Amino acid sequence: MAEVTDINGELDPDVVGRFHFTREMVKGPVYRKYKFAIRRVWDVDDLDFTQDAEDWQRISAGQRKGLLGITVRFLAGEQAVTDELVPMIAASHALGRFDWVTFLSTFLMEEAKHAEFFMRWHDQVVGVLEPEEVARHFLARGATVDPSGRFEVRDVLHEALPKYGGELLQASIDGEEEEIERAFIRFSAAYNAFVEGVLTMPSYEIVIDTTDLWDAFPTLKQGFKLILMDEGRHITFGTYACRTLIEKNPDYEALVHEVFDAYRGNVVGLVEYQKAVPGLDVQKYQDQKVRHYRNRCREMGINPDDELIEQILDPEIDFVVGVETG
Repeated sequence: MAEVTDINGELDPDVVGRFHFTREMVKGPVYRKYKFAIRRVWDVDDLDFTQDAEDWQRISAGQRKGLLGITVRFLAGEQAVTDELVPMIAASHALGRFDWVTFLSTFLMEEAKHAEFFMRWHDQVVGVLEPEEVARHFLARGATVDPSGRFEVRDVLHEALPKYGGELLQASIDGEEEEIERAFIRFSAAYNAFVEGVLTMPSYEIVIDTTDLWDAFPTLKQGFKLILMDEGRHITFGTYACRTLIEKNPDYEALVHEVFDAYRGNVVGLVEYQKAVPGLDVQKYQDQKVRHYRNRCREMGINPDDELIEQILDPEIDFVVGVETG
């Protein structure tokens, strides 16, 4: 067996570097999230889609169209975020954050499982599964027009994540620490804070409220609640990671605001699902956006953009994301 110490009894740093667990890490918040995720694993195979399939047969064509508008976007979205998570894992490795890598192993599995849930629901309830079958129901947000001309709506999920993810992966390969940190914050701000942490949260509530309003689709409701349980960990991991890096370099706060500015129209406009299901309280979900935005800023340790909050709540800014005519 080769010696791992030199003549002075000092350990070889290359050998020491092969081990990552520390007592401090195991006691830390991210490792605790990992353990919590392990204890909260759920399986799509345990869900029964029978009642949902029966409910699908009895609702109207208009109701089907409204519901598919949101569920198909979730199906595409969960596949996209599963695909786009690799750069975050690579960056965590490059930064020497083994606790982050450990937690992200559960994060990736959960996103894949969320995609599986929506795949199974559309297959067993609606009867669509192949890409060309579900694509016809996809709502293209890039076609949205704000009649006032003040805001542009872009597809933050399918545009921003590949863009920021590519930059993060390249920074991780290049190995310059500050560039990795800057790219990590941009990616996490877009992914965990914006998409998961603000934009998507009201959409979960819209679906849950719709199932209650229609007294239908109990397994869809159950699945959304299970996914929300997972997403809460994902969001708070991302905002914690951003806060850690921002505390190291306060100048990084500006990067978060730059990301939110780039996709401001997406969070200011009404979510299309608010208009797709008659009987929902439109203002409720705008209020939720503000609450979640404030929470994400608090978790990251940054100041919220008061102008953005005013714009979200401004009743005169009422264009609908996903509706071409505004």
